[in-house]
Amino acid sequence: MTESSTEPTAPQSPLELIQEHSLTSALKLEVERMIFDGSIRVGERLNESTLAARFGTSRGPLREALQALGEQGLVSFTRNRGAFVRQLSIAEADELYDLRSALDDELEALLRVMDEQAKRGDIRGYYPNNLRFHDLLVTYAGNRRLAEIYRRITRELHLFRLQGLHASGATHSNIEHWKILKATQSGSGDRAAKAMRAHIEAARARMHDAFARRKP
Repeated sequence: MTESSTEPTAPQSPLELIQEHSLTSALKLEVERMIFDGSIRVGERLNESTLAARFGTSRGPLREALQALGEQGLVSFTRNRGAFVRQLSIAEADELYDLRSALDDELEALLRVMDEQAKRGDIRGYYPNNLRFHDLLVTYAGNRRLAEIYRRITRELHLFRLQGLHASGATHSNIEHWKILKATQSGSGDRAAKAMRAHIEAARARMHDAFARRKP
C-alpha cells in the first residue's frame, strides 16, 4: 500500500483569518451595493463562480458574504439551486413595515422614559434601558450575527459603561440616543452611522474620564 501524498491543510494564521474576514466584509458590501443599485435584480440567482471571477477572489469568502446577506434578509437559499436575491411578497413587505413601525414606537417610548430617568439621576433604572435601546437597534437592523457580536461585547464592557454613566450623568448619553434614532428613521445609512460613531466615541470619553477620576 502506498502512502498518500496528501498533506493535512495547515491551520490559518491569525493574520490570514483577519484578511479573510476583511475580504468577506468587503465582498458583502459590494454585493449589497449591486443589489441596491439594481445591478443584480430581485429574484436573480447569485452565481458564486461568476461573482468570484468578477471580484478576483475564491468562492469561500464570497460564500460567507452571501450567508451574511442571508442573515440580513437580502438573500435566500434554495436547496440544490443556490443563492438568490430575495423576492418579498406584499404580505411579507407589509409585515416588515408593521415591525418597523412597532420598533419605532417602542424606541421612542423607551427614550422618553430614559429622559425622565436621566433628569432624576436614576442611573440604576437608566442603565438597563440603555442596554435595551441598543439591543432594539440591532434587532431593527435585522442582522442576527451583528446582534450576537454586539451582545457579547456589551457583556464585556458592562462595568466600564456603567462607570461612564455614573461619572457624567445620563443626559448627554440619551441626547445621543435620540440623534441615533432620528438618523435611523430618516433612512440615511450615512447619518445613522455617523450618529452611532459619535455616540460610541462620546461613551468612550466618558469611560476614560470615569477611570481617570478613580486613580489616586
